[in-house]
Amino acid sequence: MSTPEFERARAHFVAGNAAFEAGRFDEAEAEFLASLQALPGRPSTLVNLAATRLRLGRPADALAPLETALATQPGDGEAWQHRAVALAELDRHAEAVEAFDHALAAGTVNAAVHYRRGLALAALERQPEAAQAWEQALGCDDQFLPAWVDLGSLLRDLGQRERALQCLERALALGADDPMLRFQVAALRDAQQAPEAPPREYVQRLFDGYAEGFDAHLVGTLGYRTPQLLAEGLATTGVAHFATALDLGCGTGLLAAPLQGWVDRLDGMDLSGAMLEKARALGRYDRLEQGDIAEYLARTERRYALVVAADVFVYLGALEPVFEGVMRVLEPGGVFAFSLDNPAAPAFEAYINSRNFSVATGTAGSGDLGPEGVSFVPAADSPSGKALLLVAHEISGTLAIYEVAAVCDTLGDINADCVVAGDDLGQLLNNWGGSGVGDLNADGTVGADDLAILL
Repeated sequence: MSTPEFERARAHFVAGNAAFEAGRFDEAEAEFLASLQALPGRPSTLVNLAATRLRLGRPADALAPLETALATQPGDGEAWQHRAVALAELDRHAEAVEAFDHALAAGTVNAAVHYRRGLALAALERQPEAAQAWEQALGCDDQFLPAWVDLGSLLRDLGQRERALQCLERALALGADDPMLRFQVAALRDAQQAPEAPPREYVQRLFDGYAEGFDAHLVGTLGYRTPQLLAEGLATTGVAHFATALDLGCGTGLLAAPLQGWVDRLDGMDLSGAMLEKARALGRYDRLEQGDIAEYLARTERRYALVVAADVFVYLGALEPVFEGVMRVLEPGGVFAFSLDNPAAPAFEAYINSRNFSVATGTAGSGDLGPEGVSFVPAADSPSGKALLLVAHEISGTLAIYEVAAVCDTLGDINADCVVAGDDLGQLLNNWGGSGVGDLNADGTVGADDLAILL
């Protein structure tokens, strides 16, 4: 039997739904609260109130009405789904996965549930499970673009190149318009002809998003000193003072202070507008310009006695245009000072990528970004008894730990300890006249000819 309270609650409920559908979420929240005042504890109203608060960017406030609704209707899949989303947005990813599992068990099975569950699993570094969740999302809806993007990026990182390429090509076919996706696809199609650097738009977006906390994190957290080291290195040039200087990739202006006293006029240029705003606020640059480094060097009419670049080259790819441009803008007898991470006998060993390019920098699951410091831990000093490589990342603020295994191909190193010594001789003699370990010349037997090679 209808009552005045019920009718009033229903009217507010209907008005709240209409406001929600129209995107007027503040109004929707007020209507749902009014409905609950007339008819407290109604689960459908509580769930809609929680959904509204999620749209308002208040996940913590969404949890209380959901808990009340689930206490009354523990099998409400929609309530579990909203609870999972709220927990994930609060970085409570393990609880979010559990809530998503409840939603699925309750019959709320759709692409969005599987996809968001995959995001939570990825944040927990449970990558194979995340990949499976995104495959399930695509099983529900093969037009679900975010799942194609994230699955492709993840499978690429897991070394499953063929399936990764299929996913990313499918994402592009569905209308994805991200330069980073095209960069990844090009690299997967032909590793030998992969682009030399990430797209300019990606680098610009990356540092625009990082500008706000850049100095505090880089200097305060990581103890970054490259600008100071570069400035100190100028003392070795034999030049006491520079009339004009150009700071390439100046960022927020960390080089400006160390260069004071060295230069009369300092210009800076960078791809990131947000970084340049931070540099401009310092008041130490005479001129700042936004743009691509190689393009700027090729067109500017200005000339400089000093050009500096601190931790810039890693983002540029091919450096020939940059060096040609620097030669163009340097005055006769000018100095080009720049930093390199490892200038002594560099050699390519392997490429390891732990960055998820489909996730925005600084968000859960984005992975490691901007390797800055590398430290080697010998096996004798390692808690695991195995050699370790520690890599600190300046942008993501993360530390990656890799186990290092020696790979030796020295002929005669029979026991694979990377040294040809008496223990190898002993192992060869133990197998004398047989086949297998110690057959250095691959003739099927272990004999005097193998001994001659070893010695």
